Amino acid sequence: MSGLTGSPQPSTWAAMTGPTKGARQVSWETRNGKGRYYTRSPRRGVVREYFGAGEWGEYWAAEDAYARAERAERAAASRAEADELVELDKLVAAYAQVAEVAAREALAAAGYRQHQRGEWRKTRGQA
Repeated sequence: MSGLTGSPQPSTWAAMTGPTKGARQVSWETRNGKGRYYTRSPRRGVVREYFGAGEWGEYWAAEDAYARAERAERAAASRAEADELVELDKLVAAYAQVAEVAAREALAAAGYRQHQRGEWRKTRGQA
């Protein structure tokens, strides 16, 4: 990008929102057969943002591709973490079930009964 001078100046909307914020679709568009322009459709309507042609268009296309790759990487990491938490939750649930069964057996062996699926009470009249 040695031919680029100064900082890139996209449309006013892109300058306000940043190069990758709030965009849905990115594309190269040809207008009146005069060449390709890099455009993006923001999520807030029908208006298209024009980022330029040639090296500036390539620059903004690369920016968006990089941002998409970062978002995909973060999403994959988040999914992997969620999968790990699901597995951990299954292990904890299995441990809790085993602990509950052991507690029930210990209380029953000690002469207690469970009153209407609630509290445990000492059985009367046991000698």
